[in-house]
Amino acid sequence: MSVSIGGVHVPGVIARIVQDNKQMAEQALNEIINKHKDDPARIVKEIQQPSPFSQFLDIKV
Repeated sequence: MSVSIGGVHVPGVIARIVQDNKQMAEQALNEIINKHKDDPARIVKEIQQPSPFSQFLDIKV
């Protein structure tokens, strides 16, 4: 197993680990992108949720 990193051909186990991690990262990013493409209003809903820390910031008069 080998991979090309920056145009340099790198053989060995580390190359395999790098390639596996790259594939997992691409899959995770694609899942996030697809999730937001399917429900674009979801991100707005998440932003509008009150923070659990907001109770410490409330000033009662």
